[in-house]
Amino acid sequence: MKNHSSRMSIVSQSVAKTYSHIIGVDTHAKKHVYAILANSGEHIETRDFPTTAAGIKCAITWAGRRTGADAITLWVIEGAASYGAVLAGAVTEAAYAVAGAPSGYQKIGRGMGKTDPLDAQRMATAVLPIEVHKLRIPRINDGARAGLRVLATARETCSEPSAPVTSMR
Repeated sequence: MKNHSSRMSIVSQSVAKTYSHIIGVDTHAKKHVYAILANSGEHIETRDFPTTAAGIKCAITWAGRRTGADAITLWVIEGAASYGAVLAGAVTEAAYAVAGAPSGYQKIGRGMGKTDPLDAQRMATAVLPIEVHKLRIPRINDGARAGLRVLATARETCSEPSAPVTSMR
């Protein structure tokens, strides 16, 4: 008879049971809006910071102060492959977990208006019941991935047929 007591089963838990805080980030070209929630769903604070390197550093520091520098904080970043890519990389470098915004988060609180602070808060609220293994983990533009992207783009450019040259009169 086999001893099954030594087997471990992996049980996926919800974001609310796994993380102490969730930070929703509504990203834009000039500024990002950050909303911090406790895992109970309680709204702690919302603020915006510029998208500059200094602004991102200030945002990470601010979030650390508001969460007690708890490493068990999940950052949910909208557009983690576009406007939020630099932020996602910086947050990952700061040893926090990062996830992309869940699809359909905008439907939460529909009819209550749309603002950047509300979007950031809705994004954080939307992930609370999601099982951790179902989170959308963004691809961070690390050195190897970024290098391959540059090489692939260069290759595509070199292999395109030359466009006909037209003379200007």
